[in-house]
Amino acid sequence: MASKRSDCLQCRMRDQSIFAGLNTEELCSLGMEVQDIEGRQGDVLYRMKEPARYAYTLRNGAVKLVCSLESGQDVIVRLLHHGDLLGFEGMQGEHHRHSAIVLAPSQLCRLDLAELQRLSERLPKVRAAILQRWQDALQKSEERIIELGAKRAEARLATFLLQWARRYPQLRSLPFPLTRTDIAAFLGLSTEHVSRIMADFKRKALIQEQGSQLEILKPKSLAHIAGLSEAHKPD
Repeated sequence: MASKRSDCLQCRMRDQSIFAGLNTEELCSLGMEVQDIEGRQGDVLYRMKEPARYAYTLRNGAVKLVCSLESGQDVIVRLLHHGDLLGFEGMQGEHHRHSAIVLAPSQLCRLDLAELQRLSERLPKVRAAILQRWQDALQKSEERIIELGAKRAEARLATFLLQWARRYPQLRSLPFPLTRTDIAAFLGLSTEHVSRIMADFKRKALIQEQGSQLEILKPKSLAHIAGLSEAHKPD
């Protein structure tokens, strides 16, 4: 993976980073080096049980976090998009609890965890931002656990597709680098089951796929299948 030094002052993702609450003077006095990383599809940023050295902010692209069970099964615990953080659990332990794999060409900021720990102790705004992100991620995980236990397979997949679309509000044709196996590993379904439901959605003209692009043709119909309330239905 290619890397170069990042300029946090000029970064377009600054308002979505853990440094969003810092003023120009505080940014200039960070005292730590942030690296720009170019990730290609399939690149492994870190592996499960490896010593944790770096944390990342995803500037664009997509990354999956994968936990490998003793049975040999891989479970995707999170799917990350622009603005998301990964690897920050290393601040609370010595090893990563999952592997981070690039799904599509991505740009990331890489931060040294030891330096970040010292910085968070010196700047309460940074520590508060990290804690808020952890809380947000925990809430999303809890919501997903509820969905997995309470919804039928079709509703899970419909909900997932609508949530994916919400990450790209300005786009009609969405980047969709996920395989059927990826979707199955995220939703707790079999690959065959996901393939059948996706084929059914396409047959009913609810969605359309072309290569690694996805278009949701009838979002309200998908929302009905997902069982979303009126307040959460797309326009």
